[in-house]
Amino acid sequence: MTLSRLFRTLSASALAALVSVGAARAAGDTTPPQKPAVPAAGTLSGAYLAAKTAQAGGDLATATDFYTQALSIDPTSEPLQQDAMFAYLADGRFKDGVDLAAKLRDDSNVSKVARITLGVDALRKGDFNAAIAEFDIVNPSDLDALLLAHLTAWAELGAGRVDDALSRIDQTKGAPWYAIFNDYQKGLIADVAGRPTAARAALQKVLDDQALARTSPDAYLGAAEALARLEARAGDKQAALKAAGAGLAVAPNYTPMQALRDRINRGETIEPAVASAQEGAAETLYVLGQAINRGDGQQVALLYFQLAKALAPRNPALLTALAGIAEQAQQLEDAIAYYREIPENSAFRRTADLQIGLDLWYADKKDEAKTHLERAAKDYPDDVRAHTALADIYSADKQFDQAAEQLDTAIKLSKADDADTWNLYYQRGIAYERQKMWDKAEPDFKKALKLSPDQPQVLNYLGYSWVDMNRNLKEGLDMIKRAVDLRPNDGYIIDSLGWAYYRLGRYDDAVKQLERAVLITPMDPTINDHLGDAYWHVGRKREAKFQWERALVGQPAPDADARKEIEAKLQNGLHDHGDDETNQAKAEEGAAATPNKDAEAKGTSILPASKGKTSD
Repeated sequence: MTLSRLFRTLSASALAALVSVGAARAAGDTTPPQKPAVPAAGTLSGAYLAAKTAQAGGDLATATDFYTQALSIDPTSEPLQQDAMFAYLADGRFKDGVDLAAKLRDDSNVSKVARITLGVDALRKGDFNAAIAEFDIVNPSDLDALLLAHLTAWAELGAGRVDDALSRIDQTKGAPWYAIFNDYQKGLIADVAGRPTAARAALQKVLDDQALARTSPDAYLGAAEALARLEARAGDKQAALKAAGAGLAVAPNYTPMQALRDRINRGETIEPAVASAQEGAAETLYVLGQAINRGDGQQVALLYFQLAKALAPRNPALLTALAGIAEQAQQLEDAIAYYREIPENSAFRRTADLQIGLDLWYADKKDEAKTHLERAAKDYPDDVRAHTALADIYSADKQFDQAAEQLDTAIKLSKADDADTWNLYYQRGIAYERQKMWDKAEPDFKKALKLSPDQPQVLNYLGYSWVDMNRNLKEGLDMIKRAVDLRPNDGYIIDSLGWAYYRLGRYDDAVKQLERAVLITPMDPTINDHLGDAYWHVGRKREAKFQWERALVGQPAPDADARKEIEAKLQNGLHDHGDDETNQAKAEEGAAATPNKDAEAKGTSILPASKGKTSD
């Protein structure tokens, strides 16, 4: 999909800021949350540079405060207004963004963004004809044309012109990927307008072609949810469950659809997917934002989401999406704030609670995180994700016995032979191995491979453990080689292969592989340390010391014990056989040394990225 030209006129500095920023405040809320006041910059240049510095550091909330200071000094500078408008909108300061958009409406550089912002504001206020006028923008790109047509259709519906709204969708022709978005929006509009036959036909058209789910999983799941809700309200339980089942066939673990199916089975009253023109327009912005929410497109997606939030500030899917962007930007406090806005009765609430716990942990609020997730495991005793999230925290805190207990529960709650449970066995195997309980760890690693034979993390861990313990040497080395074949650009797994060669005394082979690993992952201290050891054994002692020095300044920094060992090697070098004897002693004890811990962590996230569809 070609990225929209809508925001192509962003200044370079604004673009750089939007790449890294996580959203902060509720769109449409003119009262900012309490936070420490930024210092007064005093001069225009000082305020402007401070804003840019905050942007570069990902702190858009502080940046917008400095922009406000700069504008108070020079309210007429158009370049300053342009940068500030984008920053305000991305930060969720919608009213401030609207005020600047009104001034920049006819500015050739940013008029498209300004007019769409003004149109969304008019739609939010119920001034539908004014919104239609603002959305009448010439020479749009493919994505712009689709967005503008759908926003206009919702404004037509709000003005009471249902036939015009549906006709607007029918007349929107363009790229092949228009189809799923057009049919989905037409179905929602017809449903809100009280035309169930037309709504049913449009939504069923989406569900009849599962291939469309690859174009937009969110639109496909949205259509399934909307049709299920429509049929449930019509009293056709079988048809409602069939529609929900179509969504679950594409995304079996999609919690909001599971919750909707359960509610339909219980005979509860089911609300419509969208209840107003404003909510429908928000869904348009949300679904198109999700379609481009990756890579460089995330900049545009963030603005789409914030515009949508101005129309539907409590939409749980939208809040989840904004939290996700904040997490990717390492703005964890912002992510937590978004999750906490999700309504308690939403199907997204449970996932939000678990993500809050994980975000608290990575925000270095470890005690609070542990307490939060322990409570979640008690509140949701039958939820596999609650126990695995808590196990994740226990493992990170080296409480491997408690991690194993939580994973025991998760495995009992899971389908025993479901391929997706491989990761549970793998993680429990690690927990057992760290407790030197190899008799329990090895069967779990084997079970993980039986369920999913081509998992490079498991192949790497089990293969390396065998080599390190001087067991099943050929099979273990073959496993590590296979892991490297599956992940040829993974420096951590290549490090395991090199270190296995080192353990076997094949130092020339070790050097070859460890040099590859360092090229791919140059700052990892463990890999540099390993290469230094291998260099020493092939007589390249000066290069060995260089690698050990690099290990001391690597990222993440080596722990205290590792630092002490590296410093000792820099001082005294390696004994010719002493380290090999130590390795052999470890092997005889049956305690496997751990493969590169970063390799172990790759790809083993407990909670999948949440899909984001509107739910109760």
